[in-house]
Amino acid sequence: MITKKELRARVLLIVVCLAVGLYCLYTMDKSYDPLARYPYTTDENREILLKYFDSDDIDYLVNQHISPDKYMDFVELKDFNLKNTLYYKEAKETQDADNEYIVNFVNRFRKNFSYESLKELLSHYSYLDLTTFYENEAVLYSDLRLVADPTNPYVVLNQENTVYKFAPEKITSFNGIIIQSVLVEDLQNMMDAYASVMNEQDRLTLTSGYLSYEQIMDQYVNASKEYDGVDRYMYNAGKNEQQLGYTVVFEGQDEWIHLCKEHLNEDMDYALLDEELSDEVKNRMEWLEENAYRYGFVIRYEKEQEKKTGHWYQPFVLRYVGKKMAKYMHDSYKVMEQVSFPDELE
Repeated sequence: MITKKELRARVLLIVVCLAVGLYCLYTMDKSYDPLARYPYTTDENREILLKYFDSDDIDYLVNQHISPDKYMDFVELKDFNLKNTLYYKEAKETQDADNEYIVNFVNRFRKNFSYESLKELLSHYSYLDLTTFYENEAVLYSDLRLVADPTNPYVVLNQENTVYKFAPEKITSFNGIIIQSVLVEDLQNMMDAYASVMNEQDRLTLTSGYLSYEQIMDQYVNASKEYDGVDRYMYNAGKNEQQLGYTVVFEGQDEWIHLCKEHLNEDMDYALLDEELSDEVKNRMEWLEENAYRYGFVIRYEKEQEKKTGHWYQPFVLRYVGKKMAKYMHDSYKVMEQVSFPDELE
C-alpha cells in the first residue's frame, strides 16, 4: 500500500516532469525558425518575410512554390494580397504600370479574368480600357464576354462577344477604305476577276472596311433613330466585326438593307427584294456567292442562316478567313458561328 509520503513524492515528480516538458517546448518554440521550410529565405529578405508573412502565408508560399521575385515589388504596399501575387507579377511583366496601380487593378477585377487570360488581355487592352469595361459594360450586360485575343482572324462578334475599344495595328489603306494588310492581295484579285468576267463593263466597288469604335457607335446611334430593328443588320461598337478589319462591304449594301427594312417579313422571303434589284446588282450578288470563297472570302451573313448569325442575309458584306477555310465553309455551307477555327481543317 502506497503511503502518503510516497504519493506526494510521485505527484511532485509528475509536476516536475511536466514543468520540464513545458519549458523544453517553450525553448524549442522560441528557437524554431518559421522560415526554415521556405527554400528561398536569405539574410537579405528574412526581415521582410517575417514582417509581412505569418505561418499560414509561409505555408502558401511553400505549397505554391512562389519565389520572392514574384512578390517583392508589391509586398510592402498597403493593399497587397498574397493570393493575388502571381497576378500582380504577370500584369507587371505584360503591361508595366505603377505597382500600387497594378495591385489596385488586380484586387478590384480579379473575378473578371483567370491567370491564364490576364496576359492575353493585357497584351491587347490598356488598363484604362479594361477598367472602364469592367465597371460599365460588364455591369450593364452580365452575359457580355470580352474577347481575350481580338487579333485572332477568326473572332466572331455578336451580342455576347465584344472587343470593346480594341483597334487593330496591321491595317492599311486600299481603294478608299481601311483593311487588314493580309487582305489586300486576295481582295484585289477578286475585284479584278469580277471586272474581267464583266468585260470591264462593271466593277465591284468597296464602300466600307475597318471602322473604329467611335465610327461604329455613331453609325449605330443614327441607324437606331431611323429603325427600331437595327440589330437585325448591324451591331453596336465593340460587337461589330468591322472593328476587326477583316470585313469588307461592297456597293449595294445600302440599297439591300433599305429593301430589307421596307419589305422583309418574318418569312425571310428575299425573293421579294430580288424583284426590285437591277440586273447589274443581281449579277454582283450571284458572282460573290459563287466565287468569293476562291479568294478567301465568305458571305458573312448568309441566307437561311439568320438564326445562327443573328442578322439578315447580307450578300454585300464579306469576311476574310483565308482560302482554305473559305472553301471549307462554302462547300459545307457553314457560317462562322458553326466552325471551330482552325481545327476543322486538320
